[in-house]
Amino acid sequence: MYDSFLQELVQINFLPLCIIVFLIIFIGFNDVYEHEVTRMFVRPMFFLIVLIVIDNVDYYLLEGQNTGFIHVLSAFLGYNVRLLLMVSLILIEIRDEKDFFKKLLFVPIVINLVITSLAFFTKLVFWYGENGEIMRGPLSYTPHAISILLSVVLFGYGIYILKYDRWRECIVVCLATFLSLMATAVETLFQLRGILIGVVSLDVAFFYMYMHVEYFKLDILTGANNRVSFYADTKNLHSHDDVVVFSIDLNDLKKINDTKGHPAGDEAIRAAAKIMKKNLHKGCHLYRIGGDEFVIVCIGVDKERIEKMKTNLNLDMQKSPYSFAIGAATMVEHEKFDDVYIRADREMYKNKREMKGERRRVTI
Repeated sequence: MYDSFLQELVQINFLPLCIIVFLIIFIGFNDVYEHEVTRMFVRPMFFLIVLIVIDNVDYYLLEGQNTGFIHVLSAFLGYNVRLLLMVSLILIEIRDEKDFFKKLLFVPIVINLVITSLAFFTKLVFWYGENGEIMRGPLSYTPHAISILLSVVLFGYGIYILKYDRWRECIVVCLATFLSLMATAVETLFQLRGILIGVVSLDVAFFYMYMHVEYFKLDILTGANNRVSFYADTKNLHSHDDVVVFSIDLNDLKKINDTKGHPAGDEAIRAAAKIMKKNLHKGCHLYRIGGDEFVIVCIGVDKERIEKMKTNLNLDMQKSPYSFAIGAATMVEHEKFDDVYIRADREMYKNKREMKGERRRVTI
């Protein structure tokens, strides 16, 4: 009996534990370079490990037909840690949203905490029968309903980010959510254990690896795509893709560095990038290709939205303490991308000269 129980424990835990060990080692190596990515995954890793421990305790108590306080406590913790794990992953996904939306996620967590705590002194949620079998009250499916709600939020946000052409992230998020729901259904239908925790461990690892890859595509200072991404994304563009290129250059960066120091210069670059990211339309991608040089590449965006974006960029720039020159060019038939980029760059320098001329006239 004991050998059979031990064999089943090993079978249930082997895959998730292997994934967790791999993740811990990989995160430890990458912490030297990816502090931000590592920081984001500390909470889900913690909750995942705690959940594995709780599930094993719960399984041991179930096999032992335990009906006491400890078994109720393990189930209570399991229901709540599962939701905390889900929320920690959603917080990674909505990392760029306002704090208000992030705080809203904890409302169902608090509701679940209050309702499942009723199990300690009522039979409204769940209790254990004489043989250790779980008995369900009228509120027993509250954790399941909230899990489905959070899954819908995660899946819905995965679809929402398609608006910003984050289709790779959309696939990762939606696939992870779908697989978790499938694992829950398989466990429920076939009365199995260990399927969900294995899939969730794989989801966390998959999501971390995706974030790791994305990290090296981004410029660390601004969050824009980096120079390597720029060349990779534009090498196969053709005129039939309806390509418009913006070349943007921050004005007076050397002066800012010389008079206020390089941290002030970095802040100016970040502020300029923030303005650009704020005004990006769907189909437009921002790249930082040099110190104060940026490129926006728009694919399949109509002329009206292009003009609106350019207008809004100038308006937001005027409201900020910084300024940048903008040049735009549309790829024509049989033209190579390098050529349209050169034309946009020339327009940018033309705009820069005009801006300097206006400043000189104002000074005079």
